[in-house]
Amino acid sequence: MQRVKPKRKRWQSLLILAGILAGIVGVIILLVSLFAFRPVTNVTAYRLPCDYNDSITPFGDSVLYYDGVSIHCMSSTGAVRWSFQLGANAGFDATNDVVAAWAGNTIYIIDRNGNSTYNDNLGAPIQFARAGKQYVAAVIGDDTSSRLVVKDHLGAHMDEEADAYKKLLILDVGFYGQNGEYMWTLSLDVFGTAANTILNTFEVGKMNTGEVSLGNAITYAVLFENSILRVINTRKMLSFNYRGTEDTASSVLVYGWRLIGADIPEKGSAQILFAPTAQTDSDFDIRELRLIQGTTDRRYSLPDTSIGAAVWNRDIYAVSGSALFRAAMEDSRFTEYPLPLQNPATRFIGVMENGNMIIASGTEVYVCTLPRAPRR
Repeated sequence: MQRVKPKRKRWQSLLILAGILAGIVGVIILLVSLFAFRPVTNVTAYRLPCDYNDSITPFGDSVLYYDGVSIHCMSSTGAVRWSFQLGANAGFDATNDVVAAWAGNTIYIIDRNGNSTYNDNLGAPIQFARAGKQYVAAVIGDDTSSRLVVKDHLGAHMDEEADAYKKLLILDVGFYGQNGEYMWTLSLDVFGTAANTILNTFEVGKMNTGEVSLGNAITYAVLFENSILRVINTRKMLSFNYRGTEDTASSVLVYGWRLIGADIPEKGSAQILFAPTAQTDSDFDIRELRLIQGTTDRRYSLPDTSIGAAVWNRDIYAVSGSALFRAAMEDSRFTEYPLPLQNPATRFIGVMENGNMIIASGTEVYVCTLPRAPRR
């Protein structure tokens, strides 16, 4: 007599199916975790369709290039995303999302898709312009009788200042604050008995919030970090609040060192990178680096002479003619990665928002991936 197998209960079948699915999900999670935390051990390079010049700059995850007539926006693999004609003798400045360009008396505000949201003749030659999250500032007129004009990204007039800069040479302008609602300027008194740099701070559209005399040390950079303005000159890195009041206890001596890069997160301390001034004066010949983060101040020796360095995503990168070096902040030595270029790298240009870097090899320009390691 043939024995009839008992039927499997429905709940038993469901349990078996659930077990199989759980096993499959576990395998997928394991594979994903292995690949996600696998260190990137090589560098890939994409050549850009342009020759090297000083106008090449990162623009978010893209690259901007001015060829003497038009600005071109290129992807990290070399595809031209858009072009915008400006004419000869133009200049531009960019955030990750907006471009402020100028030619003669005319200012252009261009969004990340290459569309002009505003352009106008400002009535006087534009010395330079700077872009921010909400606004664009243009310095116009003669060198020592300059006028500062501020527009929003659609061209609405937000602010204007001339009296504060009589007999002063405006050196630079920038925006700060969570939404770029504040503005700083650096200007130079060229008519006094001794050269004197002046820091002005403003709340756009409201009032001048502060004015500080910085003395005769050459001030060349201002960074905004967690409600603090880091003002860097050839002697010290000074700290000021929103209103331009100095925190003297937070100043750091940087004599003999020059700022070459910074990584400023939305939260937490910035990583501010310096190289010896003597190694960055003309041809870059960098052999040492200094990284300041909060109260931490570290020094690094590079494995080989480098043409440039940067800090990105809590790692330090340096470029030699034939290799890229990477180290985490706490590392005592650098890891070396060969550069996949036919000829030596000759110029380090910058790091893009997506973690690629732009370098030149003679007249050729490349975007290279930055190698990364898993976080401990």
